[in-house]
Amino acid sequence: MDKIVKNIKIKKLIKTYKNNNKLFFVEGIMEFKMAIKGNYIPNKILICKDIFDNYNIIKSFNSIIIFISLNIFQKLVYRKNSGGIIGIFQKLILKTIQNIIPPKNSLIVILDGIEKPGNLGAILRTADSAGVNFIICCNLQTSIFNTNVIRCSLGSVFTQQIMIEDKKLILDWLKQHNIEIVSTSTNLKSTNLYDTYFASSSSLAIVLGSENKGLSNDWLKKSNKIIKIPMFGFIDSLNVSNVFSIIIYEIIRRKKYII
Repeated sequence: MDKIVKNIKIKKLIKTYKNNNKLFFVEGIMEFKMAIKGNYIPNKILICKDIFDNYNIIKSFNSIIIFISLNIFQKLVYRKNSGGIIGIFQKLILKTIQNIIPPKNSLIVILDGIEKPGNLGAILRTADSAGVNFIICCNLQTSIFNTNVIRCSLGSVFTQQIMIEDKKLILDWLKQHNIEIVSTSTNLKSTNLYDTYFASSSSLAIVLGSENKGLSNDWLKKSNKIIKIPMFGFIDSLNVSNVFSIIIYEIIRRKKYII
């Protein structure tokens, strides 16, 4: 186990794993810990002894550890401060919403057509900190196991209830469980976020659209509320992850303190 695998062998190994769509790469100590916490199973663990110094987190995985050189490690990682560890994990089958009964007063995020991995990761990180119950995606234009999604979510992608569903199925599920749909849009029918009433006892689904196209009419027609964030400068839009952060914490504040 202490021998560093030769460059040719490790390059062949990495190529094999990258071509396997049932596996994904996790780099970074925090992200690795979160993957384990989320019950994801490592297939191989690549360690650079020149950098890595946290052997407690891998002591139960001795049989699947491979040591690699600093040169190879730096070529593999997406970012420089990866802590000397790359985990190759098996993908889990995501849950479906069909048999899920949401708890009372749920907070749900629905992402329609999100394209940029960094935005998706940032939304997942905020959703985790805000205690969101479910993240439901449709028309997703990136993978939730994308390296940048994992990095920007700080690994919270592994510990949250994330589902990828058809739009019609999502709408039927929301109606079945009397969940209020709150969509985000800058159209004429939208109301100021700070003038919008949110009942303290209701379950809400916040719907965010793609970075380029926004929300489709399907969502806007089915929405109970269409809200917008007031803009006071020359710019008329915000990054979708920033929009979500502002809205979710304002809703939490209203539901917790305003009756």
